[in-house]
Amino acid sequence: MAGYQAAPQEREDNTLPSPETFSTRQNKSHHRSEDRSALFSGRILDRADSKVYAIVGVCFLLAAILALVYTFWAFGVSLIELPQFSMDQQPGHIAPAIIEIVSGLLLVLIIMEMLGTVIHYLQVHTTSLRPFLFIGMVSATRSILSIGARLSVEGLNFSEIDFTHAMIELGVSAAVIVALGITLKLLGRLVEVGVSS
Repeated sequence: MAGYQAAPQEREDNTLPSPETFSTRQNKSHHRSEDRSALFSGRILDRADSKVYAIVGVCFLLAAILALVYTFWAFGVSLIELPQFSMDQQPGHIAPAIIEIVSGLLLVLIIMEMLGTVIHYLQVHTTSLRPFLFIGMVSATRSILSIGARLSVEGLNFSEIDFTHAMIELGVSAAVIVALGITLKLLGRLVEVGVSS
């Protein structure tokens, strides 16, 4: 009887797995292959992303150098041409040259800030909002300087409409600087709170 009872038990042990078991195994192997392909694609894209950022960083550096050289060259040309004017006309030509060199240096600062953002991304692979706020403030400052240069050059030759437009641009640029400054201050407090907590 014992041998007779063991036969059905052996048959039960030798039965084939259900179709659900085969499908589960196939799904697991399929997920593994998808995970491997996703990891491989992620590595390739990450390397390509870093290379593109590196190329952009080199371009920013070259642009900053060219902007700096051009700024000093233009200022030097203005100083060389200065003796051609009379003593009464020289202040009217030297003031725009000084404003232009300051504006050019601010442009170099903007480019270098963008380069710093690229370097930070290459090192940490994260981006920050602060550099863009700083760039916005510097750009608004350049706008104010350019308007001041136009006002100092043209002087009383400004028409009423142009003067109104210039004042509106000055007001908008000043409002942008104040708004970005407040945002930068609040962002700094949030970062400090996050670090302390």
